[in-house]
Amino acid sequence: MKLSFLGKTYTASTPAIAATETQEAVTFLGRSSQVKQFNVIQRQQPTEELNFMGRRYTR
Repeated sequence: MKLSFLGKTYTASTPAIAATETQEAVTFLGRSSQVKQFNVIQRQQPTEELNFMGRRYTR
């Protein structure tokens, strides 16, 4: 997905989410459903070189 902020474009990436059904069942407002366990896979952010008031730093 292409996004832009303050005139600078970037590509947004979404982390992978794995859903696993558990043995638990719940009822809410008269409807039954299965409980799921969601696992978000963490990923490392890429480093960026930035300038602020003439000084370079990485984030």
